[in-house]
Order: sequence, then structure tokens, then C-alpha cells
Amino acid sequence: MLDKLFSKFSSKKELAGLDIGSSSVKVAIFSNEKNQRKLKTWGYIPYSIAANAQPEERKAVISDEISRFFKKMGVQTKYVAASISGNSVIVRYVKLPKMTKKELDLAIKVEAEPFIPFDINDIYLSYYILNDSLQEEGQQKMEVVIVAAKKEVVNEKIEIITGAGLEPAVIDVDSFALENLYSRLPSAEKGKSAVLVNIGNKTTNLSIIHPGLSSTPDNPLPKDAPFNPCSRVVRDIFISGSSLDRAVSKALSIAPEQAQEFKKTIRLLVNEEEKMEAIKNYDRQLIISSKAALNIFKDMASEISRSIDFYLSQGMDHSISRIYISGGVSAMPNLCSYLSGEFKVPVELLNPFSVCHETPKNMPADIVPAMAVACGLGLRELRDWQ
Repeated sequence: MLDKLFSKFSSKKELAGLDIGSSSVKVAIFSNEKNQRKLKTWGYIPYSIAANAQPEERKAVISDEISRFFKKMGVQTKYVAASISGNSVIVRYVKLPKMTKKELDLAIKVEAEPFIPFDINDIYLSYYILNDSLQEEGQQKMEVVIVAAKKEVVNEKIEIITGAGLEPAVIDVDSFALENLYSRLPSAEKGKSAVLVNIGNKTTNLSIIHPGLSSTPDNPLPKDAPFNPCSRVVRDIFISGSSLDRAVSKALSIAPEQAQEFKKTIRLLVNEEEKMEAIKNYDRQLIISSKAALNIFKDMASEISRSIDFYLSQGMDHSISRIYISGGVSAMPNLCSYLSGEFKVPVELLNPFSVCHETPKNMPADIVPAMAVACGLGLRELRDWQ
């Protein structure tokens, strides 16, 4: 939706999607070959950074990892789309008096200031007009999504990218990158709302997607109707992979570093048959770790439910038809089943490579959904041939 959010550089056709996370960098580069989208290069680069490393040292290590990967893979493009999320990013959907885009460009700081809990001088500000033809209380208005991010957070990403010898073309928001990916998923349904949940290491990104167009049995959408889904609720939830690490570490009395590895083996026990089988086999670790994980996912489900309630309270005419989950933790066995039981709608593990129908054969299964943000970023500038 916000294709050039916080962009300070000339945009190029082929971009490297670069998801610079708290524990790894994910890379996705797509190309157009004979009018078909192809995955050109992918990468998953875990960090090797000391826990007590200073911020400047940390940035230098990440830059070096990215630079070495690009050289190793022979990546030619120098242009990067990266993204941000967390407490330093604010997304607000607001209604403003109707004005031209030129007028809004001049007035945006004044109009946005009441909605932004940061000093207006300390942020980068961007906006997107959702609807410029609203009538409310006899007045003409427009609906605008405003995005603000602290300069220090954006600048940190820019410094990492330039430190790797690359050029930042777009600084996006994680949730909008996911929206961009969703709009290209073969499984995305026209005329229906969906929830995207990306479970990262430190932060879980949530977007509720409104389809923009309505479909009913009496008035089905034509096959060639445009598909322009739009995020209507965007928020970050601070229940994530690291929350699970802490819960498992405490439950099993093991070090957090051990818990990070152990969680890859956890299977959620979501039905009585599985629970009885674990008890029969005296699988104490499975029982304890499953219980600890379910407590975390129960809290996460509660936060997701609050967001859905807020979405519906705005008078939206679409209930949620499907939930897509991504991020490394999302590959945990039975997580989709658990969440589907909680929300009574289908929950699907998102395969970001379904947009090009070629999941890399050498990619571990738990890495596939972790590539969602990187893929959404890498697809940013491939609109001219779609």
C-alpha cells in the first residue's frame, strides 16, 4: 500500500527485499522472466553477535554479514527495500477535511501531530489516501492512513544497509510488506477479510486486511474484478518467539539459549488423544513444553481477538474468513489447529513462495514462513508486469 514509505532515494525496478530482524537477516530477490515471477535469490543469515555487543558493533556485524552474502551469491542489484516495526512506529487511520494531495503535503505535519505520541521533529512521516470522497456530518472528508517512525530507528536501518555497500530505496513497515505479499497469494480470496500474523523473535506483526470489494451470493464479484486489499488494523504485539524462549526456559529449568533450540522440537498437544499418548509414553518434556507454549499462544490469541473486535466495531461489513500465520515459530506442529479452534476459522501457515510457485527445495521447512516479510519487500517494485 505504501510503496515508497519513507523513501529518500530513487526507486529501481529490481529490489532486494531485506528483512533485518533482531536475530537474523532474511533476503528475497525476485525477477521477471518471460512474464513469470521467479525467485532469483534467497538467504537466511543468523547473527553471530555477542550478547554484550554495543549498538555500533552490532550494526557493523550485520552490515558485514549482508555484504558477504551479496558477494557470495553474486547479487548485482544494489537497491534494497527494508522495513521497521515496534514501539517506534505508529500507524493511524484518520479522517481529515477534504483537500488536494498538494494541500495535504503541506499540511500533513499539522494534521498528523494530534495523532502521533512523538515529537513531530523526531519522526519521519508518510501518508496514504484511502478514500477522498467521504461525507460526514454534512462535510466532505477524506480517510488517510498516517505512518510515523522515529528517525533514529529508520536511520539505523539505513546505516546498516549503506554499511553493506548497498542503497536503501524503500523503508517500509513490516505489516504493509505482509499486505503487499498477501495481495499476490493464490489463496487470497476476493471480497473477504483476513488476518495476517507474523510471529517474529521480538515482535509479532498483526494486520487485518479488508478486501475493498464486497461479494455476496446475489452479487458475486466478476473474475476480472481488481483485487486491492487494504490493511484496516495494524499493530505490533509484544508476545513473540523470545516470549516462548523465556517460558520454555523457566518451565524446563534450562538456559534461554538451550530453549531457543529446544523450541524447534516442541509439538503442541491440542487434543485428548495426543495428551494421553504423551502421558502413556512418560514424555515429561513434551507435556511441560507444550503447556508452556500453549500459555504463550493463549495470550497471543487474546491480543489477536481484541484486534478483531476493534476491526468489527468500526462497522466493517466483512467478518474474518481466514487467518494466515508466518514467522519462524509459526511452523510449530499443531499451532494452526490450536488457533483454528480458538477462532473458529481456517488458519493457514503462509508459504510466501506460493506467489511464484517454487519454494526452494533446499530451504528448511521452518525457514519458509520466516521469509514472509522479506518476500513482501522483494515484491515491492514488480508491479509494471502484473
